[in-house]
Amino acid sequence: MARAKTATALSDPRRAVILKLIAEKGPITQAQIAKALNMSWGQVQWHLYVLEREGKVRRVVKNGVTYYVVATAPLESLPDL
Repeated sequence: MARAKTATALSDPRRAVILKLIAEKGPITQAQIAKALNMSWGQVQWHLYVLEREGKVRRVVKNGVTYYVVATAPLESLPDL
């Protein structure tokens, strides 16, 4: 459990890449991130957890599908999903 407590948003370069991808392509699903970066679903899940915990990204659920957007994106400016 120590890993979960000490990981910070940008302590791993893969999180910076994920954050950049979300900023450029978001709203984007976890599966789309995994495919675009050739990472496993589980790896992406861990990095999204850390980014969300640190307030860098947030989830938006539309029709039962979870999308990720940068935390600073105003919800009203998001395209229809």
